[in-house]
Amino acid sequence: MRALGHVARRWVASVNAVAVGWCAGAVGAVAGVGWLTMRLVDASPGFSGGGDSAQSEVALLGTVALLAGIGVVHRRARPASRSGWLLVLVAVLLLVSEWDIPGATAAGSLSAAVFSVGLLLSMALPVATTWAVLAYPSGRVERPPERYLLSAGALVFVGAVGLVPGVFFDPQAEGCSDCPTNLMLVHGDPALAATLSRAAMAAALLWAVVTMVVLLLGLARMSPASRRARGAVWWVGVVYLAAWSAQLVLSLERGFVGSSTADQGLWWVQLAGLTALALAVAFGLLQARAMRRSVAALVVALHRDAAAGGMRCALAEWLHDPSLQVGYLVDGTYRDVDLAMVDVTARPGRAMSRLLEGGQEIAVLVHRPSLLDDPDAVREVVRAARLGLENERLRAEGFAQLRALADSRVRVIEAGDRERRRLERDLHDGAQQRLVGLLLGLRLLKATTGEDCTEVDQAEAEIRAAVEDLRELANGLHPIVLLTEGFAGACAALSESMDVRVVDAPNRRFPAVVETTAYLLVAMAAAAGPTTVYAACEGDALRVRADVAHARVVLAGLQDRATALGGHLEVLPVDDGCRIELELPLAAPAVPRDVMAADGISG
Repeated sequence: MRALGHVARRWVASVNAVAVGWCAGAVGAVAGVGWLTMRLVDASPGFSGGGDSAQSEVALLGTVALLAGIGVVHRRARPASRSGWLLVLVAVLLLVSEWDIPGATAAGSLSAAVFSVGLLLSMALPVATTWAVLAYPSGRVERPPERYLLSAGALVFVGAVGLVPGVFFDPQAEGCSDCPTNLMLVHGDPALAATLSRAAMAAALLWAVVTMVVLLLGLARMSPASRRARGAVWWVGVVYLAAWSAQLVLSLERGFVGSSTADQGLWWVQLAGLTALALAVAFGLLQARAMRRSVAALVVALHRDAAAGGMRCALAEWLHDPSLQVGYLVDGTYRDVDLAMVDVTARPGRAMSRLLEGGQEIAVLVHRPSLLDDPDAVREVVRAARLGLENERLRAEGFAQLRALADSRVRVIEAGDRERRRLERDLHDGAQQRLVGLLLGLRLLKATTGEDCTEVDQAEAEIRAAVEDLRELANGLHPIVLLTEGFAGACAALSESMDVRVVDAPNRRFPAVVETTAYLLVAMAAAAGPTTVYAACEGDALRVRADVAHARVVLAGLQDRATALGGHLEVLPVDDGCRIELELPLAAPAVPRDVMAADGISG
C-alpha cells in the first residue's frame, strides 16, 4: 500500500493542472455543443445532412466523439503540437454545420444567434479539415503557399459562402416561417442571395480542386519517411475534399446544400473521411509510442556502448544504416569522436540531419536519404541520445585540444633542435675559426722570431685544448654527421671515439626529430659505459635497444622528449648493467601516451 501511495503521489506531481484543465474544458465544450446540436436536429426531422435516421445521429455523435477524444489525447501526448486542438475544432464545426435549420428555435432565446452562426459557418468544415491535414503532425503550417491557400479557403467558405449571401438572405421571406431571425440580414433580396451563393460555391469548388492538386503534388514529392509519417493523413484529406467537391457540383444549380439521396450519400462519405482522419492521427500516436519504446532500447544500447565511438554504432544499429556517420563541430570543421574528417556536403546517396537541442547544434548525422525526414524521428533521436552525443562532442573537443598540445610539444622540441644546430654552426664557423686563426698566428710568430718561448708554447697548447673542447661541445649540441649521414652514420661515427658497438641499424633516413632523439639515447648510454646498440624499423615506428654494461644510465630529459613525440622509453635492469628500449612513431603523434592515460583515453 505504501508503494502504491508513493506511485500515486508521483503521478499527481507529474500532472500539469493547467493542461488538464484545458482538456477538460475542451471536452465539456464539445459535449455542450453536441447536446445542443442533437436538440436542433431532433426538432427538424429531415433537415440534417444525413437525414432523420437514428443511425445518422449515432454516426454524427460517434465521429465527433472520436475526433474530440483523439484530439485531447494528442494534446496530452504532444503538448508542443496544435494538431490535437485542430481535431477538436473540426469536431465542433461538424456539429455547427447542422445549425442552419429551422430547428434552431429549440435554442430558445439564443435561437437567432445559433441560426446565424450556422449560416455563417455551415461550410467552414472543409477549411478546418484541410488546416488539420496540412499542419499535421506539428500543428503548424510552415510553408507560406499553404498558409495563403488556407487564408483563401477561409475567405471563400466563410466570407463568400457564409457571410455575403447571408447579408441578403431572409428565411421568412423565402417561405421558412419556422426559421429564426437571420442576424446578418441587411436587405432581403432572394434572387441576389441565390446568385451570390452560386458564385461562392463555384469559387469554393475551384478552391477544393486546387487544394486536392496541392495535396497530391505534396504526396508525390514526399520522401518515404515523410510519407510514412503523414501520407495517410494527406490521403484522407484528398478523399474528403473529393467528396465535398462532388457535393458542391450537385449544389451549384440550386445554390445551397440539399438533403437529397445523393447529398446524404456524400455526407456519409465525408463522415467516413473525418473518422479516417481521426484514426490516422491515432495511428501516428501509436507509431510514436512504438518509437519511444525503441528509443528506450536505444538508451540501453548507448549505456552499454559508452566507449569512444559507441554512439555511432548504437545509432547505426537503431536506424538500420551501417554507413551512418556522426560528426561534431570541432574548430570549424565536422569530425567524428576520433577527430577524423566527416564530409557533410550534399552528394548523391547521402543526406545530412542536424540534431538540435534548445537551438544549439549537438551533432550532425550523415545517413542514407529519407532516413530522418520525419521531424518526430529526429526529435526522438535527440531525446534518447542527447547526453551521449554531448559527451562525445566534449570528448572530441578535448581530444582536439590534447592533439594541439601534442603538436605544440613537438614544435618546441623541433625548435630546440634547430637552435642547437644553429649554435653548432655558430661555434664551428665563429669561435672555432677565430681560435684556429689565433693558433696559426702564434705559430707564425714563433717561426718568425726563431726563438724558443715558453709562454708562446703554453699559449699554443691552451688554444689547441680550447679548440678541442669547443669541437666536443659543438658535436654534443648537434653532430654534423647526424645531419648529413643520418642515425646509422652518426652511430658509426660515435663508435670511433666511444665504446659503442652497433649490431644493427637501418640504413635509411627518418624525420629529423626522430633521428635526433634516437642518437641522444645512444650518446647518453655510451657516456655511461660500454654500449651495444640494436635498431630496427618495424611498421611505422623506429625501435632502438641499447644494452649498457656495468653502469646505470640517467636519461635526463629524454623521457619527456620521447613522450612528447608519442613514443615510449623504458629502462630495465639487466645483470650488472641496464637495457634501454625506445620506440618512436615515424608519423606525427596524435596525443602523447601519458596524456591519453591521464585523460582516461584508450587508444
